[in-house]
Amino acid sequence: MKLFIVTNNKDIPDETALVTKMFESGLTTLHLRKPKYSTKQLATYIEEIPEHFHNRIVIHTHHKLALKYRLKGIHLTSTHLSKKWKYFFVRLRLRLKFGLISKSRSYLNLQQFYAKEEYNFDYFLVGTIFNSLTGELYSGYYEEGIIAGLKNCGKKMVARGGTTPMVIKRTNHLGFYGIAFNSFIWDHDLPYQKFIEILEAFKLNNIELE
Repeated sequence: MKLFIVTNNKDIPDETALVTKMFESGLTTLHLRKPKYSTKQLATYIEEIPEHFHNRIVIHTHHKLALKYRLKGIHLTSTHLSKKWKYFFVRLRLRLKFGLISKSRSYLNLQQFYAKEEYNFDYFLVGTIFNSLTGELYSGYYEEGIIAGLKNCGKKMVARGGTTPMVIKRTNHLGFYGIAFNSFIWDHDLPYQKFIEILEAFKLNNIELE
């Protein structure tokens, strides 16, 4: 099962240094989500991370930076997808420059598992899936529906929202392609230590980290 980290909307002290340590410890995909950042601010954030890790970064905004810094991919929001012609040209430029660059989007409910997509996406961030306090499925999701959806939709789904180490085993059991963490890491004083807790939970449950 794959591990994804999504950045906090707000800035965290020493954030790029912490992200770099996570990359050094094995993180393969960071979703860089800073909706209030200008293009220049986002470029500065990327430049503070060693260049050899740039191919592990997926950006949610200012997608043209994926060309400049040879990033792993881009994440499309419903706003991006509503601007069909604009996205068409962004996608065309990325394809011409890099060939196969990662593309993802978000889903909010089970019904969207079966939605027909106009564009090809490598995976989908789905959630909120869990209650962070209890580890139980969040309202609107139920185990049978998730298992059936993941089995029949033909899409790679990443569980997000309310994720903590205690739900890693269940996420894998349900059949998710991956699991994404945000608040569990960034809402604490020691984000890197929380990241290590996640890695240890993978090992404890004998789940291979892809």
